[in-house]
Amino acid sequence: MSNKVVYINISKLYSLEGGVRVQQALNEVGIYEDAYLKVADGIICEIGYMKDLKITDETVVDVKNQIMIPGLIDAHSHLVFGGNRVNEYAMKIQGASYLEIYQAGGGIHSTVKATRDASFTELYKKAEKAIQEFMSCGVTTLEAKSGYGLNYETELKQLRVVKELQKNVPIELVSTFMPAHALEQGKEAYAYLGEMIKEVLPVVVKEDLAEYMDCFLEKGIFDAEQSMYILQAGKEAGLKIKIHIDEMEDIGGTEVACALGATSVEHCMVTNAKSMDQLKENGIVTVILPATSFNLGKPYANVPLMKEKGLMIALSNDYNPGSCPCTDSLWMARIASRGCHLTPNEVLSMMTINAAKAIDREDRIGSLEVGKQADFVIMNVDSFDEVIAHMMANPITAVYKKGIRIV
Repeated sequence: MSNKVVYINISKLYSLEGGVRVQQALNEVGIYEDAYLKVADGIICEIGYMKDLKITDETVVDVKNQIMIPGLIDAHSHLVFGGNRVNEYAMKIQGASYLEIYQAGGGIHSTVKATRDASFTELYKKAEKAIQEFMSCGVTTLEAKSGYGLNYETELKQLRVVKELQKNVPIELVSTFMPAHALEQGKEAYAYLGEMIKEVLPVVVKEDLAEYMDCFLEKGIFDAEQSMYILQAGKEAGLKIKIHIDEMEDIGGTEVACALGATSVEHCMVTNAKSMDQLKENGIVTVILPATSFNLGKPYANVPLMKEKGLMIALSNDYNPGSCPCTDSLWMARIASRGCHLTPNEVLSMMTINAAKAIDREDRIGSLEVGKQADFVIMNVDSFDEVIAHMMANPITAVYKKGIRIV
């Protein structure tokens, strides 16, 4: 069989060519109608219109007038954890806040215990199942954070699960070390953070267990000074920076992100106009997590103002056991459109090329262009607009990673 493949009769090919989108460009998704796409050794080598197609020695795959979009990228997930928090759902519905559940020993605390108690194999199998669900919804690249260990053994166990998964699953995983996700009751913040820096961070670096470091910078969790302390250590050790900020209150997260040259800030539900200007000036990607707002009954991030100010915006699921146990990227996309007032094209831009920027991979994934990886999704609809506008069953008929079909 030839290592060259041509995909023919693509009714609409959404290329997203031309780089990261902001403002009006978010609506410009580069549609080729009645198109073909050629792949050689997992890399796109030609895109064009069927009327111009010349077939030589390629294997031919007939897409049968379905659409093709780039593989979806989820730049924010908490992939590896033990147990679940279904028992908290009724509390949330009855009005208990995140911090109320957290301070009562629930929330992250209960997941930390379950994750510590779970074996490596149990965590691996649970995360592998979630990855299969992500893949079925078109995700071909997935970020994965630790943060449910909060001790030497379990933080490393989570990260090692991600590393082992990467050997065996067909999608790309992007690992993030997040030791500052919570603080156990009775512990002192700087003592704990110092322990993570001295004992765990060197092992993470030595074993190449993470590309990024993250921190939950939020009132009642870690303040700006504490977050700067641990994130600066991560940066000095060679990790790039992501930060959870402005989910519930603005306590200086933007200033920390700008000072550290963060790749992205994530959540940003209460980010103010001044902070938006700073994020734009510093070229930091804003990762919005609308399914979390939906699930918690909280206001959505002010995406219209972010767009107006020219921020680079990405959309992700925030898969986790509590505030957003969601692996359905298409459902999240529909929530994002309705909750954040986004057109289908804007949603697609934010889940592909802009999400690639949020994990520093926009040079090789996130769009269908010559020279990029052949990561793409085929859908049995007339347009991507239909995916967002209609509350349909999953329209995906095939998912490819590096030119290999994985769904």
